[in-house]
Amino acid sequence: MVQIIVPTATEGVDIVRGIGIWGRSESDHCEVIYRDVRVPVDNALGAVGQGHQAAQDRLGAGRIYHCMNSVGQMWRAFDLMVERASTREVHGGPLKDKQFIQGFIADSYIDIQSARLMTLHAAEMIDRGLAGARTEISAIKVMVPAAYSRVVDRAIQVWGAAGVSNDLPLAAMYQGARTLRLADGPDEVHKILIAKNVLGRYAKGESWDFGN
Repeated sequence: MVQIIVPTATEGVDIVRGIGIWGRSESDHCEVIYRDVRVPVDNALGAVGQGHQAAQDRLGAGRIYHCMNSVGQMWRAFDLMVERASTREVHGGPLKDKQFIQGFIADSYIDIQSARLMTLHAAEMIDRGLAGARTEISAIKVMVPAAYSRVVDRAIQVWGAAGVSNDLPLAAMYQGARTLRLADGPDEVHKILIAKNVLGRYAKGESWDFGN
């Protein structure tokens, strides 16, 4: 397998249409059909046989970046939620005094810190070239978007109808968080990989080292 650069102007490349995403009619996601497309050998990206590995290397780093960005978005949503809870008066007092809202704040704090620390740990393992990095990447790929969804969902609930309006970034965050459960591999694939890696370790008479 090898990756090949195919310019869009190449004969036989048919960009059929742009595919709308989340109800929006325009996007840069396209349906493309290739009909007898030929390109020079020089268009090969890397060596033959390294195409899949190159894609996986990019995806591994990409998943880290997605999770880092998600943590930042969660932080922003958290700030908005606390701001609203601190200023909105309901039933004779601020939202922040309601136990439901205090639970939202505590649960969101836990989600953000867990996501942040797991992402940092996975990045460190990649940086150190440790063998277990792939398992950690899959773990954050599943955990962080789910936490991101929960934090944004709570922020939307605190803001009420304004939370799903275009006046706030929360609706777009919610869509982005849901999309990340599919992008760079669906959750289910990553869970299977995690389980296989863990079971493989135990099958060799070892245990999983959660300290490294």
